[in-house]
Amino acid sequence: MQAEIPVRKHVHELARNQYPVKIIQFGTGNFLRGFADWMVQEMNQKVGLDAGVCVVQSISNSNTIENQEGVFTVIVKGIRKKEFVSQQFKVDVIQRVVNPYHDFEAFLNEATNPDLRFIISNTTEAGVKFSSQDVTLEAVASTFPGKLTQLLFKRFQHKLDNSLLVLPTELIPQNGAELKSCILQYAELWSFPVEFSTWLNAHVTFCNTLVDRIVSGFPKKPKETVFAELGYIDELVVEAEWFHLWVIEGPRWIEEVLPFKKAGLNIIYTHDLKPYQLRKVRILNGAHTCMACVGYLAGLNTVREAIEHPIVGLYIKRIIYDDIMPQIPGDLPELEHFAEEVINRFRNPAIDHQLIAISLNSFSKFNARVLPSLLTQLDKSSLLSPRFAFAFASLIFFYRGLRGGEEIPLKDSEEIISFMHKLWEEGGYSKSGMESICRKVLAQQQWWGRDLTSIPHLIEMTGYYLYEIDQHGILDSLEEMP
Repeated sequence: MQAEIPVRKHVHELARNQYPVKIIQFGTGNFLRGFADWMVQEMNQKVGLDAGVCVVQSISNSNTIENQEGVFTVIVKGIRKKEFVSQQFKVDVIQRVVNPYHDFEAFLNEATNPDLRFIISNTTEAGVKFSSQDVTLEAVASTFPGKLTQLLFKRFQHKLDNSLLVLPTELIPQNGAELKSCILQYAELWSFPVEFSTWLNAHVTFCNTLVDRIVSGFPKKPKETVFAELGYIDELVVEAEWFHLWVIEGPRWIEEVLPFKKAGLNIIYTHDLKPYQLRKVRILNGAHTCMACVGYLAGLNTVREAIEHPIVGLYIKRIIYDDIMPQIPGDLPELEHFAEEVINRFRNPAIDHQLIAISLNSFSKFNARVLPSLLTQLDKSSLLSPRFAFAFASLIFFYRGLRGGEEIPLKDSEEIISFMHKLWEEGGYSKSGMESICRKVLAQQQWWGRDLTSIPHLIEMTGYYLYEIDQHGILDSLEEMP
């Protein structure tokens, strides 16, 4: 006799709360759900923030969030107060989803919500940009800043003057200031009245922020096992480490309207974000970006596998301590403590952070997270570290799109993927051919903000390691590195 299969509820069938929408969130990915939405949930429950979220969906066409009525689970695992914790949180702050490409009017109507107070975004480093191709205000803009400009202009037209707080979480320097700059460029492109800029300065505050939490995504177990452990079906469950930090640069009144600290969350309010951002972006994110391509090409799949690997792990530690950390001003013991903490977080046995997930938009990440350390090192010593050149070579080889004969699921702009695909098709596999590939990549000023072919020895060293990786593989090439 066949055993009866127990009936399990879906997560959206559980009891949930309704909140007035006070937050518009650009982005539906794992990070915002496991970081910002989780924090809003904590403030709702512990200090009565009473804030719901409207999610703007622009990349993915998945209906999963709508199907689950905005409800999902965040599983937090890691060390808290020297003890390992594993805790699950049901998050029900998302009240509705709008897709400007499917319903532009519904998206714009969010601007007229009188309860709206906050705007949060995470569109990756490549997302905060201005495009002069968005020639009309009547069609949905191609970029995140363009869409936000359209939203804010609609609010301006409706004469809604209550203050808005904009908290971008993209890992670029001065993310709030850069976002505002893009909006002003759109205002000029679309010939907005001068009163719009006056309204923007008076009623919209753009904060520079820094975020830090590893959100690894759906647990790396069979779905049925995950659902059995939860006790309900949740296609959007995400795992995250316990550690979390949000550094916000802005006026003191922010602490009152967003009471993170009162809810027991790890928040720093500051008048100067730079020291926090520099060490985090260069050490943690820089190591992640170098690790993603090197580790994945070495046949590894997770951050923990990479940092614990005898060859790849040593490479990552050396690039942190010997190449990245010396380029960061500040107290050396404090930097060493931060680096040690980062490595311990990489080793977290409860988090399976996938290297392929970190590889998303690797070129823009390399530009923001690794290249500044390389350039600072050259300014200080005029010497180029072989580990930086190897990281560059691994990045280029990764975009060949093959690992052990199997296709790598590259995720980047179509322009970059097509360029690299054509480059590898045309380039020869001789030493001179590899140097030619490197020269063409390094010459892409729109990727790097400058022509990198002028950096002494960078073409030669990167080309050398690219040839070595192709001929001998990642691990043998690393072992030969001085």
